[in-house]
Amino acid sequence: MKRWTTRSSYALALIIGVLLATAPVPAGLSTPAGADTGDIGYVGPSTSGDGSAATGEKPESKLWWNDGLWWAALFDSGSQTHHIFRLDRSTERWTDTGTVLDNRPKTRSDVLWDGQKLYVASHVRASSSAGATYGNPTRLYRLTYDPATRTYSRDTGFPVQINNYSSESLTIDKDSTGTLWATWAQGSKVYVNNTIGGDAVWGTPFVLPVTGATGLASDDISAVVSFGGTRTGVMWSNQAASAMYFAEHTDGEPRSTWDVSRTAIQGPNSADDHINLKALQADASGRVFAAVKTGLDDAGASSSAPQIMLLARDPATADWSSYPVGRIKDCHTRPVLLLDSENQTLYVFMTAPDSGCPYSGYPGTIFMKSSPMASIAFPDGRGTPVMKDADSPDLNNVTTTKQDVTSATGMVVMASNDATQRYWHADLPLGSS
Repeated sequence: MKRWTTRSSYALALIIGVLLATAPVPAGLSTPAGADTGDIGYVGPSTSGDGSAATGEKPESKLWWNDGLWWAALFDSGSQTHHIFRLDRSTERWTDTGTVLDNRPKTRSDVLWDGQKLYVASHVRASSSAGATYGNPTRLYRLTYDPATRTYSRDTGFPVQINNYSSESLTIDKDSTGTLWATWAQGSKVYVNNTIGGDAVWGTPFVLPVTGATGLASDDISAVVSFGGTRTGVMWSNQAASAMYFAEHTDGEPRSTWDVSRTAIQGPNSADDHINLKALQADASGRVFAAVKTGLDDAGASSSAPQIMLLARDPATADWSSYPVGRIKDCHTRPVLLLDSENQTLYVFMTAPDSGCPYSGYPGTIFMKSSPMASIAFPDGRGTPVMKDADSPDLNNVTTTKQDVTSATGMVVMASNDATQRYWHADLPLGSS
């Protein structure tokens, strides 16, 4: 049975969970976990046909909050296309709204809700930047929400093309002038593109014109974030240089004008291709945070060496500081970050086996840790389990929203199980520990 509940009565949640676990499930709905002793969280729709890592990749967001509801871009195994799903929190079931996004299976998406429009950037997944192939366009979908029917409809003229390459990951954000930005790694370089004169018109992709944006390893990645009210930033890994970099652009300046890149973290084996980049939406100070993974496990470092790190940008100096979240002995991988703007708290969600460490990247259970933003310090250990499939300990690739979370939204995070080909999610109140 689910360990955490947003309802006031655990007993009531227990009764509802048992009833739902034994009830027939209509088509298009997910099934709450609870029938198997030891399960934590809720099992969802099938991912069959969408390939491995249905909730990947590391920098991308598949969920968003709008109109008092949680939504997700998920795969519909029946039609073999991607749809918009809505979460019914009274039953913890995902309902397929029938709104089609990408009709290509095995694509991966990054979702942005800006309060007015829904943007979904969907790319053909490549195993690495070196494996990116021409002729596989990344599509941008834009949709409008109807609160009367609680449905989304695709805007005329969309999708449009961001680039014409497959990629391991790709993220988008919108700056203060309304310009959309996208970034991805292609070959051994960090690429960027942006809209010109409207959401439907994209420029020509270009290599980020700063130090460290070329000469990447084959599996390096990048991520983009709008922050501080007037700035756009790109973070990327460069394993060849054992560093992670961050470059900034002032909104409204020429698209090729970027500040000199800052080193977010550097040192032997300090970089890996795991980045989840976030900024508080209403924070004009310029704070930015990133959950990243080091490569120290590959270097035979001590079991107490940091494996997962939290990076924080100082608004006054634009310099970065790093704080350990998990250590090699904890066997964490694929960290994802949520920002609680109400309580100024950082939440990090990661994959790890329940015990031992066969290798870093091993699937298992989804764990959570938290820290105050003002004095960053995470507790030792693997953290609190928030999603666990007791019969098939193969959960991985956590995803959630780009948005801040509050007591009104709670926290919904999702993962997938490649062995059983199912989505899972956790629904957590703020303050979970």
